[in-house]
Amino acid sequence: MLCRNSGQTSKGLRRLIRVRKSILAAAAALGLAGCGGHVGNFDTPNETGFSTLAHQLGFKSNDTPATNDTPAAPGKQVRHIVCPEVLILEGTAASQAYAGTPPSSANLRHQYSLTDTARECTLDGDQLAIKIGVAGKVLLGPAGSPGSFNVPVRMAVLGAHNNEPITSKLYHAAVTVPAGETQADFTIVSELLHVPFIQDHAEDDYSIKVGIDEGTGADKPASKAAKH
Repeated sequence: MLCRNSGQTSKGLRRLIRVRKSILAAAAALGLAGCGGHVGNFDTPNETGFSTLAHQLGFKSNDTPATNDTPAAPGKQVRHIVCPEVLILEGTAASQAYAGTPPSSANLRHQYSLTDTARECTLDGDQLAIKIGVAGKVLLGPAGSPGSFNVPVRMAVLGAHNNEPITSKLYHAAVTVPAGETQADFTIVSELLHVPFIQDHAEDDYSIKVGIDEGTGADKPASKAAKH
């Protein structure tokens, strides 16, 4: 399980800590199943009740009406869905590439890191439709140079009862660090990921995990399992 050899994330180039590639490979093989631990939840609401990224992406509140296009019948209370929070899988919030060995801050080429997350839940028939947003940065090290980068980010929805992935998708952000610059931001928004709808408090049934995934883990489509 990943929690036995959890990597540590970096908070910047001056505190750079090497993330073990074996942990990233294990995360890919398990489809972000992991052990439920996380290095942090960046999906933090601001004074408006949204995370900064959610506001930028135009996501709706995570305590939203269960249906967006059908008004509630007169005298009937509108149902609301409480969306699961987004967790960053341990060891996958950052990834570094080096120009030589042993790895050090002096021979760092670049670092990928996740900086914020957001999510939005709606009902689609008898399915819960989850949209996930992830923001991050590409930072150049002393041995790096401007150019194009391809950042792999996996997003998964897991069952809360067994922590197993129900649906898992790998996305890639094409990022360009211009000449004369040392970093560039990126944002990825998932397609709608569908899982069976069980109850309005969806956070009791599912969790959402994301992470940088440089392994070879395959996507896992959502199953049509019966409600539990």
